[in-house]
Amino acid sequence: MSDAALLAALGDREAIRTLVHAYAVAVDRKDWTRVRDCFTADATCDYAWFRGDLASVLERIAQGLAQFETTQHQLGTHLAEVSGDTARAETYAVCHHRLRPPDGLADRIVGMRYLDALVRTPAGWRIARRDVVVDWERLDPVVAP
Repeated sequence: MSDAALLAALGDREAIRTLVHAYAVAVDRKDWTRVRDCFTADATCDYAWFRGDLASVLERIAQGLAQFETTQHQLGTHLAEVSGDTARAETYAVCHHRLRPPDGLADRIVGMRYLDALVRTPAGWRIARRDVVVDWERLDPVVAP
């Protein structure tokens, strides 16, 4: 692989990683315009709890996250394989969701993986298909210090 090809491949993988991280930040900020910008207009998604086209999935995400005081999507292991103008990526996430039920605070924590099919667009890399695999989840009471 030439130096130019290696640099291009590294640039593509970094752009994809940055896109996935931008999604996590936008979701935690409940910035639905920025979340939508991470996807193609015709994207389809399967979030384990719900699935469908981008508009319906984003509506369900917004409804679901409205019950939480705050969220933090922590991203870890990330692999991206680029083939021309398409790519596949797998990203591990541990997602923290702070609830305030009547009997005190609780944290819903979900370990999951984003499996993304991406395409290069004039605006950069975008997610065309997202599948979420839930590996584990738990609900922990929050004990005051």
